[in-house]
Amino acid sequence: MAEIDPVLFKLDQLITMSRLNDLAVIASTDRAERIARMMASLKRLRPGAYLLGTGPSTAGIIPLTQDEVVLGRMATPSEEPSETVVDYTASDTLYFSPQEVSRVHAKIVRRMPHSDFEYWLLDMGSTCGTYLNDQRVPPEGEGCLLSHGDVVSLGRSRVSTYLFYVAKRTVGGPSANKEA
Repeated sequence: MAEIDPVLFKLDQLITMSRLNDLAVIASTDRAERIARMMASLKRLRPGAYLLGTGPSTAGIIPLTQDEVVLGRMATPSEEPSETVVDYTASDTLYFSPQEVSRVHAKIVRRMPHSDFEYWLLDMGSTCGTYLNDQRVPPEGEGCLLSHGDVVSLGRSRVSTYLFYVAKRTVGGPSANKEA
């Protein structure tokens, strides 16, 4: 067996410590303070639909302002890039290899069958599946209709997750969701 480069041990330690430090920051912050910070950010959103990233590889706010938004990840050095353009990538390559997220994993499709938009979650033939509220989205078909508060997971483990959020304009005030 070839000698292992010592930098790999350091790399493993850094990856592990960064994940643990992230948890330590969360655990050391009061829940009311965390919620207040989230609420302040969400109140600033324009009315519309969003995916709120909740996992370590999906953190952030994705506005659903296009008719299709594709979710996936970048190709690893051992993979060929996908021909499909991914709009938002999850960094699901712990230890530089994919965990659960496919290069082209899922997409959100915006439709307007009536007077308001509907948002549908479709699996794009992902390897580990797309889940809506812990139920697997069939890889073929029209997908599943999203509702405010739904949890979308790219893979079963719920590491790469999003919350579907609809920001509404309140009467006489800035954008905010009355249910938030």
